[in-house]
Amino acid sequence: MNIPFRKVALVIATAAMTATALVGCSSDKDAKSGDQSLEIAYWNYGPAAESGNKATADAFMAAHAGVKVTLTPVTGENWGTYYANVATLIASGKHPDLMVISGEGAQFVHANKLVVPINKYIDKDPEAKTLLADIAPGLIDGFKVKGDIVTLTYGWNDMVVYYNTDVFKKAGIDPPKADWTWDDFKATAKKLTADTNGDGKPDQYGFTWASNEIFPGIMPWVANAGGNLTSDDVCTATTDTPQVNKAVSFLRGLITDGIAPAPMPMSDVFTRFQNGQIAMFGAGRWPIGTFVPAGFKAFDIQLYPKGDTYKTVFGGAGYPILKSSKNPDLAWEYQKFTLSDAIEQQYVGTPDKPGDSIPSRRSVAQTISKVGVPPANSDLFYNSIDKYPTLVPYPAPAKYSTFESTVLRHLQLIFAGEASVSDGLKNMQSELSSIVTC
Repeated sequence: MNIPFRKVALVIATAAMTATALVGCSSDKDAKSGDQSLEIAYWNYGPAAESGNKATADAFMAAHAGVKVTLTPVTGENWGTYYANVATLIASGKHPDLMVISGEGAQFVHANKLVVPINKYIDKDPEAKTLLADIAPGLIDGFKVKGDIVTLTYGWNDMVVYYNTDVFKKAGIDPPKADWTWDDFKATAKKLTADTNGDGKPDQYGFTWASNEIFPGIMPWVANAGGNLTSDDVCTATTDTPQVNKAVSFLRGLITDGIAPAPMPMSDVFTRFQNGQIAMFGAGRWPIGTFVPAGFKAFDIQLYPKGDTYKTVFGGAGYPILKSSKNPDLAWEYQKFTLSDAIEQQYVGTPDKPGDSIPSRRSVAQTISKVGVPPANSDLFYNSIDKYPTLVPYPAPAKYSTFESTVLRHLQLIFAGEASVSDGLKNMQSELSSIVTC
């Protein structure tokens, strides 16, 4: 359900105060009683969420005799409402020790004082230093807010371009190279656009993008134009800048020129890509979890084309320690465990059952291509964050759910031709001025 922000803000404020009070009154008692239990809240978006979190919890309990891990599913139609519902859970008197968050939630949980930063744990833990040496710095920076590291991320996705290899071969076009430009991209997409049924309208398009998320939508283009949707401190919206205008104008031009259809939900993109009706689209590693089990392997990946710059746009997930935790030290052990070999290997998968995220540890991620998990260019995933600058911060203000829905609403008007790019971005900026604040 949608929750008005005023209500969310009240819930969060109450939750933060409740969590602080609970820590103060319960930690000593629990320490004396030798309580070795953990409660973990996670977003219950579907069966995969339950099975994935259960597998990690079961593995942790098997490795730590006497520890009991309880999983608490929390509903939410998106990450934003899930975060608000966790805050409600804490305010009601629950004491979860950890919660699953995505990169978009780092600002949210930090701004509302729901989490315990892990800087001190890292400084005192030799094992943590070894782990960090095996993780790309960008993955650490992506969960850092005002110098506080909110969590280690166990899995992540970066935005790359998927292309249908059969469609490319049929059109006689060579696979895209890592150094391609926006002009190269547009020329390629134009060649891949066709009217295959002779009705005078394209039914095969060169490219499309998701209408229901900004991550696999406009963000790679904005980043590669040298821009962002917020300031570096994520306190001010910056959606009417020349860089954002350039990116959105480029995408609007693809529609105007008939090279791309109107943006569509990612599920529709998947279907049309497999059918050959879409030659290219942007996403992270998760599409292979749909493609491969369906028997579709006629695809590969490449970096987004370079604009005025090139930056890797990525997002990850982790288990931050909550201030409501009765066992924060044990919770830290759990957070580290999510980066153990046993857990990280799950994200590699097998050629028939690939993982849908990229392992955070470089040494594990580099085994994806070695075990034959598609696509052929899978080394690109980790290389892109190791070898290229990253977009940090990801534009995820504390009111992320409201922020994203506002951006998407104005983009829909622009891409439908109901507002000019300039006017649409100005209207977006005006509305976001009261949403993106600190």
